[in-house]
Amino acid sequence: PLAAVLFPARGGRTYFEVGRSSTTHETPMLTTAIFSARPATPALASSARLAAVAVASYSDLAHPRQTSRSAASCGRRAALLSLLLLSAPTRPAGASSPASFAQMAQAAFAAFERADYLESERLWRAATEQHPKEGLGWANLAVALIINASDKMTLGVLPTGEPLQRLEEALSATERAEALGVADGILLNSRGNALGLLQRWGEARAAYAAATTLSPRDFESIPRSNEALALMQLEEPAQAEALVRRIMRRDPNFVDAFALLAAVRWMQGDPGGTARAIAQLCGGGDGRMWCARYSTEQVVLGRWTPRAVEAYRELLKEKSVQLELKNGLI
Repeated sequence: PLAAVLFPARGGRTYFEVGRSSTTHETPMLTTAIFSARPATPALASSARLAAVAVASYSDLAHPRQTSRSAASCGRRAALLSLLLLSAPTRPAGASSPASFAQMAQAAFAAFERADYLESERLWRAATEQHPKEGLGWANLAVALIINASDKMTLGVLPTGEPLQRLEEALSATERAEALGVADGILLNSRGNALGLLQRWGEARAAYAAATTLSPRDFESIPRSNEALALMQLEEPAQAEALVRRIMRRDPNFVDAFALLAAVRWMQGDPGGTARAIAQLCGGGDGRMWCARYSTEQVVLGRWTPRAVEAYRELLKEKSVQLELKNGLI
């Protein structure tokens, strides 16, 4: 099953995750999460909007700070899937059936919150059929489709059959949403996720780059890191490294960037640079926690691209990296 948790990141920010508990770690998904300066909340609120987001995930929950709900460990997660931060959408005064779409959106979110993603997909599809001019309906139908497609896929294997149909429908849904005015970094990041699952990495990279351009400062690290992962899959580690280093400069609390830097340095044949990146990851007041999480490949399985995962798996065998991890756990 999927489980939602809240947990802290460096700098007091909170990530809201939806992740699949798994022992096989074979279900793929470009990772997803949202972070904010205050605890995230999935509760309905009149000013919020339903949004699919992507990227920054970690494994088991540890030492949660204050959050809006009780946070508990939900086991190791192979996939970090799309977060829905939802509220009843508002309509202009005088619009017809002002409550109808809001009610359908609330029902779809309720299904999502209880981890019934097939029902959430069904409800969002019904909402788009009854209210085809509501861009948020199409945007969130895309999210549900991506989640349900990934649930039937195997990491590194091109989708066929039902998963392929869902991903193609998800892309169409993002196009409908964009045409209706829901053109932002969150939507384009979702498009990149769908393209990545289809292994259309060049197009995925372009979608993530466009998402970064449209994203506010506190969200841009997510599509930018996804673009770096796509570049690693395209065997362009130098370009990926430039993006990762930019994330580190602009968002030093984005912990995944340090692991990505280690992986891109490894791909470029620099074990010393790899070890230094791991040392940075393990540094700081909460470095021991992050060092423990990133000490195995499980933390990246199912959410990084295949070549990035392989690089991380191999770098963990390097003695200098093992020494940095050991020192970081003391």
